[in-house]
Amino acid sequence: MRNLPTSVRSVLVVVLAVLGLGTVVLAPATAAGAAGTSGMDKLVLTWIEDGRKLQVEGIAYRPKAMVEVRLGDSPLQQARSDENGRVRLTVPEELIAAGQSGASIIVAGRSVSGAARVLISAVPPRAAVRGPADVLPWSIAGIALVGLALGALHRRRSQRRPAAAAARTSAPAGYRSRHALA
Repeated sequence: MRNLPTSVRSVLVVVLAVLGLGTVVLAPATAAGAAGTSGMDKLVLTWIEDGRKLQVEGIAYRPKAMVEVRLGDSPLQQARSDENGRVRLTVPEELIAAGQSGASIIVAGRSVSGAARVLISAVPPRAAVRGPADVLPWSIAGIALVGLALGALHRRRSQRRPAAAAARTSAPAGYRSRHALA
């Protein structure tokens, strides 16, 4: 950094600050489209495949037991939990009526102790357009390419004037201020 001119250092600091701020501000939420309160009472609903399917995931059910999934009061489908008691199934868009964002998804089954276990969550809204977090990687790549291009342009310009640079560096310190060139 010592060999870089002050203006180049300033531009580099500003670019890095903008990239860091953009990463922090535009970072996607880790639990977007998820509902639940604690680690054990969790029903996660996420739209996948560009909003064509709804993934339903619940935990702490009896291992390898049948679980019923309903949309409001109408049954959607049944699923079997895995050996850890996790239920994961995908509901196609056709089974979830358009415009039913906010309708209740209910997953009912038995817990490990044999008691009834019912998890309820609302159908999350589908994302209509892409957000700024989807553009972030392309923005970072674009800014990096612009920075590389500006660095290459600066290097090329500094190599065009080697005689003037050599004249400046070959004179002893203070020589130019004492002996003005005509």
